[in-house]
Amino acid sequence: MEKKKNNAVEKAEQVADKNDETRAQKSSKKKNVSVKSVNNSQKKANKKKMDAQKKRKVREQKRAKIKEEREKARVEKEQMLAEKRLENARLKAHRKAEKQKAKATMLREKNRRKAELEKRRQELKAEQKARKEMLKSESKKDREARIEREKSAKREAIANKRKEKAEKRARVLAYKKAKREQKARERSKNKDRRRGFGGWLAAVISLSVATLVLASVLTFTFLTPTTEDNLLEAGYQKSFYDTVEQVDNIDLNLSKVLATADSGAMQKYLVDTAINSELAENDLQQLPLQDESKYYTTKLINQIGDYAKYLNGKLINGESLSKEDYQSLERLYRANLTLKESLGRMVSDMGEKFSFSSMLENGNGNIVVKGFDELQNLSVQYPELIYDGPFSDGLNEREIKGLKGEEISEEQAREKFSQIFADFAVTDVKSVGSASGDIECYNVQANLDGEVLYAQVSKKGGELIMFSYSGSCNAVYCDGDDATEIAKEFLSKLGYKDMKAVWINLSNNVYTINFAFEQDGVIVYSDLVKVRVCAETQSVIGLEARTYFTNHTQRVIAKASLTKAQAVAKVSTNIQVKTARLAVVPIGQKSEKLCYEIHGEYDGSTYYVYIDATTGRQVEMFKVIESTEGTLLI
Repeated sequence: MEKKKNNAVEKAEQVADKNDETRAQKSSKKKNVSVKSVNNSQKKANKKKMDAQKKRKVREQKRAKIKEEREKARVEKEQMLAEKRLENARLKAHRKAEKQKAKATMLREKNRRKAELEKRRQELKAEQKARKEMLKSESKKDREARIEREKSAKREAIANKRKEKAEKRARVLAYKKAKREQKARERSKNKDRRRGFGGWLAAVISLSVATLVLASVLTFTFLTPTTEDNLLEAGYQKSFYDTVEQVDNIDLNLSKVLATADSGAMQKYLVDTAINSELAENDLQQLPLQDESKYYTTKLINQIGDYAKYLNGKLINGESLSKEDYQSLERLYRANLTLKESLGRMVSDMGEKFSFSSMLENGNGNIVVKGFDELQNLSVQYPELIYDGPFSDGLNEREIKGLKGEEISEEQAREKFSQIFADFAVTDVKSVGSASGDIECYNVQANLDGEVLYAQVSKKGGELIMFSYSGSCNAVYCDGDDATEIAKEFLSKLGYKDMKAVWINLSNNVYTINFAFEQDGVIVYSDLVKVRVCAETQSVIGLEARTYFTNHTQRVIAKASLTKAQAVAKVSTNIQVKTARLAVVPIGQKSEKLCYEIHGEYDGSTYYVYIDATTGRQVEMFKVIESTEGTLLI
């Protein structure tokens, strides 16, 4: 029983153990399932994570690719824009270059036309100057003989021209007559032949129209004035009417001088008269008149101005005008009144189509030329005025101090000319008459590069008194110092010694340098030589030494009574003094004074004041003016 019980217990224990084992197995199985489940979840999580990382990597790769493509597109776009900008820059530079090229071409053409016009003006000016120099010292008898010869030559030229015109007209009439006869014969032969008439007529009409058009074009081409012609005509008109205005002003001021008793007012009117005279003379010289046509008019205007200066000087020195002064002034006033009335008649006789340029071609019958020719009678309406001035009639009585030696022949003058201009390569040297006056000269001219080189060689001593070359200067290739050295070297070859450059002016591409004789450190302005140097060719193209040879001599220069400091003290305190030196200055044409030349500045302008080294009085004052004609002293 107990054995069964034990068996039952064992069975129960076995069952319990089995159940425990079963539960343990189940628990282990469950545990394994749970671990497996955890592992699966982990795997799923890891897989999900890996998938997310992979997707993220793919997205990043896509974004990187898109970014790379965008960057590539941006670079391509920038490159394309850069190329476009470069192309635009090239086009812009090309257009700019073409524009500059066109502008440069236009400028060259403009400069060429301007140079041609300036050359034409310079040639005319040089011819007028050379002729003026020749006429300046010409005697009245020689002048009358020359004018008669020229008038005779003009009459002969007109007669020849009329003869040629008549012969040409006769040839034209003969040709037309022969042509009419030929056409009549052809009409007689072809009276019954009508075929092809329309085509022949069309051909004749076409040829006639073409001929008419060609004739119209040629007529327009030859008759239409160019820009240069218009500029010249406008310049001539301005010069003429300015002359009329200045002569009117002279008339007004002289009448006031004669009508006033106040010396202060009289000085003002005399100064205005002198200024009007200078302006009128400058305008008159610009007109295309022969020198003999304007000789007496110019002489009258210059003499009025210089006599006004002379009278003004007397008033400044505290003197009063004498009865003879008033009489001479009255005669000059009447002569100027005649000039004024004559100019007024010229203006009223001119039509709207009057051309001053025509005076260059043929002066016969010209209103202005005829009017000025008639004014030669002015020379008998006032007496010779012998006084201390540059336009005095007594100038021919001056003693010529600077010419030494024997008188030379015309052949020797040509040889002297050839020696002086040996380096200039001149050709066709020839004598062209002589000039009388204060310095008697032989006139010699030659050809230089197709232009005329004209000179005067003194009969006494064979000195070069003046020369002028009509070639043009179109540019500036040297400065004032270089031009001065060129001029100084030329003077040295001519034998000048102790010459000092005292003034230089650049106008129309030509330097004009004034040289004065220097003695013992003192500048002698009476012994003056002017040399002209072309700034383009850097060669001497002109010289004027008449003043030098008239006055040059060794002087006994007195000692100055004033010191430099005392002289400077006489100058206005407004002027800031730069330099001061002793100089002998001409007073008119017959006397000289030792002065201190004081150079200074005031209010941006330069002044030259001349103080008498003995009395301390101001002798002269000049102001430097910059103008279209260069640097001037006024």
